[in-house]
Amino acid sequence: MARIEKTVFISYRRADVYTALAVYENLKNQGYDVFFDYRSISSGDFEQIITSNIRARAHFVLILTPTALDRCNEPGDWLRREIELAIDEKRNIVPLFFKGFRFGAASKSGVSRWLRGVKPEVLTGKLRHLTRYNGLNVHEDYFEEAMNRLRTEYLNKPLDTVLHPVSMEVRKVVKEEQKAADEALKLREKANGSVKQVGKTPLDEKESPKPVTSTPQTIERSGKRRAPAKIFPYRLEVGLLVFLGLCLWGGISLWNNLSFNTTESTQIPDVIRTHALQPASTNTLSATKTLIPPTPTLGIGSTMIGKDRMTLLYVPAGEFTMGSEDGRDNEKPIHTVYLDAFWIDQTEVTNAMYSECVVDGVCENPRSGGSNTRDFYFRASAFDNYPVIHVSWEDAKTYCEWVDRRLPTEAEWEKAARGDDDRSFPWGNQTPHDGILNYNSNVGDTTEVGTYPDGASPYGALDMAGNVWEWVADWFGETYYASSQDSNPLGSDSGEYRVARGGAWYDDDDSVRSADRGWDNPTDTTNYIGFRCAMDATP
Repeated sequence: MARIEKTVFISYRRADVYTALAVYENLKNQGYDVFFDYRSISSGDFEQIITSNIRARAHFVLILTPTALDRCNEPGDWLRREIELAIDEKRNIVPLFFKGFRFGAASKSGVSRWLRGVKPEVLTGKLRHLTRYNGLNVHEDYFEEAMNRLRTEYLNKPLDTVLHPVSMEVRKVVKEEQKAADEALKLREKANGSVKQVGKTPLDEKESPKPVTSTPQTIERSGKRRAPAKIFPYRLEVGLLVFLGLCLWGGISLWNNLSFNTTESTQIPDVIRTHALQPASTNTLSATKTLIPPTPTLGIGSTMIGKDRMTLLYVPAGEFTMGSEDGRDNEKPIHTVYLDAFWIDQTEVTNAMYSECVVDGVCENPRSGGSNTRDFYFRASAFDNYPVIHVSWEDAKTYCEWVDRRLPTEAEWEKAARGDDDRSFPWGNQTPHDGILNYNSNVGDTTEVGTYPDGASPYGALDMAGNVWEWVADWFGETYYASSQDSNPLGSDSGEYRVARGGAWYDDDDSVRSADRGWDNPTDTTNYIGFRCAMDATP
C-alpha cells in the first residue's frame, strides 16, 4: 500500500459510477492508493472487504449528487452503512458536491435544510453529522481545478486528527484483497478493452470477455535522417587499407579507379511496411559503395505515427464502389470512384489528443464537458482515450490542420470503411451485434476508441460503425451522386450542411452501414459527433 496519508476510499451511489470513476482515475494518476469497488472487488466477502478498506484508509471521499442520499433512510442501505462506519472510525470525510448538490443553511430548529431533491427524512442518526464536514463543489467545466483543490487542501489534513488505529492483521487482509483485485482488473480490462458499469456488486465471473487482437506494429515518424549502423567505422578501416596498398605497390592508378560514395546515405522513409521490415546486414561492406537500404513498398498494413501520436493506416490507390442501391435515395446511384492513395486515422480523435490542441491555444474547448450519461467527460482523465465530442465541423477542421492533416473526403471515408469489395459494413456483411460495435444504445454513451477490434475495416480502421458520427470534408448534397466526379471527388461546391459518416452509439443497423450518409449544421455540436483525420500519401 501507499503511505497512509495517501490512501482513499471512494463512496458513491451506483447511478453515479461514472462520476466516481473520474475522481478515482484522477487520484490514482497522482499516486494515491484508492479503493473504488467498481474497479477493486472481484470476489470474496463483499461486506468484509468494504469494511476493511474503510478502516484501512485515511480519507473517505463521498460522491454526492441530488438523489444520492434518497435511500439512506433505509437501515440496510450500503451508502448509509459506509458513511456511518467512516464517521465511527473518525476518517477524514470529504463530501464532493456534483450537479448542484449542496447542504442548506441551518434552520431555526438546528436541522439543516437539504436542497436539490434531498429529502429531510434521510438526515437521521449519524447522517446528521454530514453537514459538519466541509464539502467541495465540483463543476464539470472546472473538474481538474477541483481535483487539484481536493488533493492539496482536503486530503492534506494533519493525520493525527483523523486517523484511528488499524490493526496489522486488517491491513494485511486489505493488501491481499487489493493485490488479487488489481490482477483481476488487469485481466478483465485486457479482455474487454473498456470499462463497464457494474455498480456495487462483485464482478460477474460468468461474463464472457471480448477477444483482443494485436494491432500492427508501428514505427514512429521522427522526420530525422537515419543512416545504416557502423558506416563510419568501416570507412576508416577501408581508408587505412587503401593507404597501405598505395604505399606497398605505388599504384597511383588504384586511387584513381577506387570510388568512395561520401554523400549521406539515402534517407530511410518515415513509414515502413511493418511486416516486411528486415534487419540490416552486418557482414562485409564493399569498399566501393555505401549500402543503400531498399525503398519499402507501401500497402495494406503499412502504418505511421502522426504528430499527435495517432496511428495512421495506409489506403492504396484504386477504385471502389460508392453508394448503395438498397439504401436511402441520397446514396444512389452507386458509382465507381477512383481515389489516390491516402492515410487515415486508425481511430477517432480522442479527448486527450484534442485537449493538447486546446492547451496549445489553437482549438476551442468542446461546447460541453460532459457526455450523454456523464457529467465529467472531456476533462476527466478516465475518458482520455474516448472520442472527443461536442465539437463543430470547424473545430474538427482546425484540429486536423494543427496536426498537419485534414478531414477525409466523403469518398475517402467510405473506402476506408468498406474497402473495394462492396461490403455493407466495415467487418463484412454480417448483421451488426454488440460484440463488434457500440450502437443501438446498447451502451448508452461513447466507448473507448478501439474497443471493438472485430469490427475493423479491411485496412484496420476501428469504430467506423457506431460510437460517434464523424465529420468529413464535404458539403452535403441530396442528389450529388448523380453528378459526382469519378476521380478523387470533393463533394458539392457549397451547401448548408456538412456530411457526417458512420453512425453513433444510439443508431440502429441501417444507420451504421458504410454507405449511409448523415449531415448536420457545421456550427452545431452534439454528444454523438466526433471526427478522424486523413492526409495525402506522398511518394
